[in-house]
Amino acid sequence: MALAVITVNNPSPVLGTRNQEVQIAARAVDIARNQIASVGGSSASGTMIDAGVTLGTWTYTAVASS
Repeated sequence: MALAVITVNNPSPVLGTRNQEVQIAARAVDIARNQIASVGGSSASGTMIDAGVTLGTWTYTAVASS
């Protein structure tokens, strides 16, 4: 079972280099990290949005009781 799943959308138009893809993925993961941490694990899902662009989604399934 996964504790957290982060899905980063494939941008359109497609990016030209792997470095650009890595930068988008890193930004999306950073946003997801901030969203998950800001509510202390009390939120189960969210959407990563940067400058009005939806980068992807995340889900968090708590296993610990507190």
